[in-house]
Amino acid sequence: MRASDAIETELAGALARHGLGFARMTVDGTLRARAGAALDWLPEIGGDCLATPLLFGMADELAALRAGARDIVALPSIGLDSGEKISVTLSWDEAQDVFSIVAARAFGASETETMLVRERRERRLADEQAEAARRRANISDALYRDIVESSADLVLRIAADGTIAFANVHAQAFCGYGLDAFVGMRLDDALRPIDGAGWNALAQRAGEETFEQKLAAADGRMAWILWRVTWLGHAEGPPEFQAVGRDITRLRELQAKVERAQAEARQALVMRERLTIAHDLHDTIVHALVAVVAQLRLVRKLAERAPERVPEELARAEEAASAGLARGREALGQVRFQRAGDEGLAAALRRATGRFEERTGLTVETIIEDHVANVHGERAERLYRIAEEALRNVERHAQASRVSVAAIVADGEIRIAIADNGRGFDESAAHPGHYGLAGIAEQAQMIGGKFAIQTSPGQGARLLISAPLVHQER
Repeated sequence: MRASDAIETELAGALARHGLGFARMTVDGTLRARAGAALDWLPEIGGDCLATPLLFGMADELAALRAGARDIVALPSIGLDSGEKISVTLSWDEAQDVFSIVAARAFGASETETMLVRERRERRLADEQAEAARRRANISDALYRDIVESSADLVLRIAADGTIAFANVHAQAFCGYGLDAFVGMRLDDALRPIDGAGWNALAQRAGEETFEQKLAAADGRMAWILWRVTWLGHAEGPPEFQAVGRDITRLRELQAKVERAQAEARQALVMRERLTIAHDLHDTIVHALVAVVAQLRLVRKLAERAPERVPEELARAEEAASAGLARGREALGQVRFQRAGDEGLAAALRRATGRFEERTGLTVETIIEDHVANVHGERAERLYRIAEEALRNVERHAQASRVSVAAIVADGEIRIAIADNGRGFDESAAHPGHYGLAGIAEQAQMIGGKFAIQTSPGQGARLLISAPLVHQER
């Protein structure tokens, strides 16, 4: 016996044991094959199945089945001449170009029909899901293209060998090439870099790299482009880079203007500080010298008229000279702009509060966090000047009995609070004499800081300054 015959015999026996039969019928109704039980009603191989009582007159149903209008044709339980009841289910096998006939004795018919219906349904569901996935992919690709083409940025897709695989419309206009000419060009040939900046990400296969590059546009202008290059080495497509470039030329121009304005403001601040120092010296040394000169003139007159009073007036002249010298030294002590930046903000603040205590006799409650000592340079110098000016305002105007100075580092910035319990003032009212407050605000702005004051008449005042710190100062 041939192996194929043995397999067919075994299959027929297995189907028969379960009360099932399986047959194949050609389009014209010819029986091609059959195996198993419950098929006694069919003709012999090669016979006309459509002539049997069960399939007679079913040409329309079979045509609909073949056209896909129906998944199956199920014949309910039918009694044969032998008294046996069977159910028959027909389906179209497009791959084999035949009809499949499944027959089952009544006890297994419903299970067979259910199985066939479920199989057809699952196949159709899988096809629908695959089609939906294809549609989503097409929509996503269309959306990506639309976003890229409508973007004002330069968008490039760069192959692993450094040649351009895609360029959006804006990149084409900037470089002066059409897409056909762009594709396949070397990166440096297409972009015409001025500064020679390299694309390190292309060599290193880095995850992402950001850098600025000066390029020559097709219209002859020079432009600064901020690039963000991302390596797309995934399995969904060929490994390549995506580069998105934003024209920041205007931003750089504005930054340059801001820097020039800041330099001018710093120069103006220096001039104003020089005037302040000159006024301080005038109010101290000059006034003291005027007083000494007046005393000496008086001594000259007394030497002729009342010589016994000369020692007393000389003592007063010496006292005036000593007081003027002390005030002059104090005024000169204010000129410590560079020293504050060198010694650190913490030491400079303690020095400022110490001099305030010497001048006023008040005790300043001082709280300075350890990290404040890390603040140096221009930022420390500006903040020191602000604190010194604030304490000078307290001394001149507040009539306070309690003063506090606190300095902490938090959330990447330095924060200073100077408070007193003095007479305060109305924030909404003009204060011509409070020129120092305007200077405090200006100095805070010079280091990117903020200045605020909380006060009201009779309720004292609280001055708040904050400024961002660089990493090493935190």
